Amino acid sequence: MKFLLVSTALLLTAAPVFASPKDDLMQTDRAFAHMAETKGYNEAYLAYLAEDGQTFTGKHPINGKADAVKVFADPKNASPDPHTNYQTWTPDFGGVSADGTLAWTEGHWIHKGPAGDGTGHYMTVWVKEGGSWKVRADMGSIDLPKKN
Repeated sequence: MKFLLVSTALLLTAAPVFASPKDDLMQTDRAFAHMAETKGYNEAYLAYLAEDGQTFTGKHPINGKADAVKVFADPKNASPDPHTNYQTWTPDFGGVSADGTLAWTEGHWIHKGPAGDGTGHYMTVWVKEGGSWKVRADMGSIDLPKKN
């Protein structure tokens, strides 16, 4: 009996632990934010953008990865040095479709830099592309100033 209990305990602790699709999604969003913080927003965005990915906010909305490459290559649109500009976000919630091909995350973002500081909320729609989560649509809003 003791052998059976020990064997069962070893089997349970040795069994691989797989992340749920939602856990994988949330980790992908966090990795995207970390890359933006350490390597710059443009490089991270190109790494995580789906081929048909879009943005709906900002000075230069993006319509597809090819468009993003063009916009980010323009010196007028170059991402500032990530060491003088801080932009990151944290996903608060997310969900994955039953078939595991479509998902969403939403959370808070923070920006600090020479052009000013701000905070807001974002929502990202994700698709599975080549087995990885990629940004299909990204949108956000700016928090209103707090009244004293």
